[in-house]
Formats: sequence, structure tokens, C-alpha cells
Amino acid sequence: MKKALLSLLAIFAMLLWLSACSDDSTSPEDIPDTGSVSGTVTFTGTWPSNGDIQVSIYTGLNPPYIPMGPPEQATDPIPANTGTYSFKFEGLEKTTYSAVFVGWRDPGDPTASRLLGMYWTDPNATGIDPMTGLPQAAPTTITIDNDHIDITGINLTGDLDLAP
Repeated sequence: MKKALLSLLAIFAMLLWLSACSDDSTSPEDIPDTGSVSGTVTFTGTWPSNGDIQVSIYTGLNPPYIPMGPPEQATDPIPANTGTYSFKFEGLEKTTYSAVFVGWRDPGDPTASRLLGMYWTDPNATGIDPMTGLPQAAPTTITIDNDHIDITGINLTGDLDLAP
């Protein structure tokens, strides 16, 4: 009888302990609807005397890896003579982004722009052909999904001497 009572008490204590444990798993409602992409641009060369330098993220590219349409997001113009610039794009939809570019643009002429660098396999090189101003290879894509909401370490080099 004592053995049965002790067994029942042990089972009761175990059930009480199990019910008190919390569930730390992430439920679908805990996953944010949007994500972020962040990194650093290291600049080389001389700052141009006119125009704006910005970092932009795109979902579409035309051959050969040229940005198609406006970016999904762009930074504010980067202050002149900045050696390194940290950026963060927030509120990005879950999708695959084709490219992150750093570029120069003429605020008075939206058709006047130059690529100065991109996120690709070598963060210490621009990936931009200085003769043509076009990407030398495919940019590295970035995917935001439920398993990868906040993407960090998107580091690239921007060559300011590629600006006019």
C-alpha cells in the first residue's frame, strides 16, 4: 500500500513538473513578417565633387547584372569623406534579393549613375569592371525567409574613382 501511494505521488509530482515546463520553441506567430539586411561598405579612392553615394538593395536585375527599376530600399546619401559606412535595410519582405550595390548618382539627372561596388564573393574587391562600369560577375543573392530573418555581414568595397 505504501509502495502504491509513493508511486502515485511520484507520478503526480512528475506530471506537475512537466506541466510547469515552458515551451521555448518558436511558433509561426512569433516569426516577424519582415526582415533586415546589414553590413559595411569600405571606400577606396577619392570622393567625387558632385553627386550622391548610396547603398541600394534590388530584387531584379537585367543582363549583365544591371539593376532593374528602382531599388527596394536605398540609404540616405552617405556623407563625403566617409571611410567606412554601416548600413541596415529594415522592413524587407521575405524573398530573394538579387543584389546590394553601392553607387553614385546625380540628383539632378536620374539617368546619370555609376556602380561603385557590389556584394559578391570577394568583399575586398568592387566586382565592377573599371572600363565598362558593369559587374564582372553575378552579385551574391540574399534570401530572407523564416529561418533567416536578420541577415548581417553583407560587406562590400566601393571604389569612388569609378564615379565621374
